[in-house]
Amino acid sequence: MTYGGYLKDHGIWAGLYLFLLASLEIFLVTMSGGTFLMVCVFALLTGSFFLGTYVEYRKVKGYFDELWQSMEVLREKHLFYEMIEREQTQEEKQVKELFYDVERDTVAMSEEFKRESREYREFVETWVHEIKIPIAVMKMILANHKEADLGISGELERVEKYVDQALFYARSSAAEKDYLIGRIGLQKTVQAVILSHKRQLREINARIDLHDLDPEVFSDGKWLQFMIGQVVDNSIKYRSPEGNLVLEVYATKSPNAVQLHVKDNGIGIKTSEVGRVFDKGFTGKNGRLGANSTGIGLYLCKNLCEKLEHGIEVRSGEGEGTEVIFVFPMSAMTEAAE
Repeated sequence: MTYGGYLKDHGIWAGLYLFLLASLEIFLVTMSGGTFLMVCVFALLTGSFFLGTYVEYRKVKGYFDELWQSMEVLREKHLFYEMIEREQTQEEKQVKELFYDVERDTVAMSEEFKRESREYREFVETWVHEIKIPIAVMKMILANHKEADLGISGELERVEKYVDQALFYARSSAAEKDYLIGRIGLQKTVQAVILSHKRQLREINARIDLHDLDPEVFSDGKWLQFMIGQVVDNSIKYRSPEGNLVLEVYATKSPNAVQLHVKDNGIGIKTSEVGRVFDKGFTGKNGRLGANSTGIGLYLCKNLCEKLEHGIEVRSGEGEGTEVIFVFPMSAMTEAAE
């Protein structure tokens, strides 16, 4: 807010001032010796006008500067009403009442959104648990009638993985209420992921190289296993058609962090697309080559890593394979140990 802008917005006062000034000057012209009085009146009225408007401008500007400063330091903007302390004039009282109405409506809308989101998440979780029962029954039936399989068991596994993805997606919005941080052995976690993918890996004659997985990290075992599984799914999905999949999983340790590397020799990702792989729904060039890409897996990994205070990065190049690195800060381990 500038003083010039303030005068422009309050042009009616300038108009009244000019009208009063002109009227007095015309009156003084008719009087003898009016020239001196004209100069005095002009100087007095002009000085009073600019002094009065400037004082009012500083008052208004100071009020709104205080509001902006309060807004900048406030994390939850809808609670701004609570930060307004000054309400001396009628205008300031009106402003506070306006913000009160905004806060009340915003809180009501937020609570309604949270309720709908919670109900949706609970519905998805219930649906997932219910749908897993017939999936498990069908898998048992096929296990007892292998001659009638005809590839159905593989498709059931795919259905089950998509169902799990839907469950984790629904829970990711409130993951902080669902995870349990503890000391996790990478060797056991990675082996569990490989075991859950054994049929797919065996079918494509994949070569698995697990090594240097001795370090332990602080994480949630269920969420971490899910995230590594998403990366392995991508390695299987985007394997090179020219050779068997080679999947290497290992850990490295530095003074600041433990890093888990999941590396494959697949078709890789275009360099220009690597920065977008964590965007929701992004499938890129590779995704357009197949019909099974959803662009959700790495998005979920990034989302969950942020909630768990892990890092994640992707290194890749077209035709050069892909490496996904999970980063577990040592600071988090130190805090958990204390």
